[in-house]
Amino acid sequence: MEWVPLSREKFETILAEEIAALRPEVKRLYEQYAVPPFQQPCFRGESCANEQVYVVAKNCDRLVYYDDVEEEFGVSIPDTDGVLRKWGNYGPLVTALLVLDEEGSVP
Repeated sequence: MEWVPLSREKFETILAEEIAALRPEVKRLYEQYAVPPFQQPCFRGESCANEQVYVVAKNCDRLVYYDDVEEEFGVSIPDTDGVLRKWGNYGPLVTALLVLDEEGSVP
């Protein structure tokens, strides 16, 4: 089956379900770092040009995004040209938010 980019509507449904499942203390983290969702360019390889992921939260230069290929949330820092090339997928939104809030570098 060929991969098809996630629609905005489907993404918003996934995000709403993930937010609803957050424990109160993690929901406060989400509210602290949340940004209006936007699409961020990403690069997986030569055969996957012009891909984008949805960003939902930000802490300095670290972004929480939804990877619709792996169907999970992750944390990454874009390269200087604004493209995500290093992946840090973690699974559900709760895990990505906890990683975003940690001190130190992100893989």
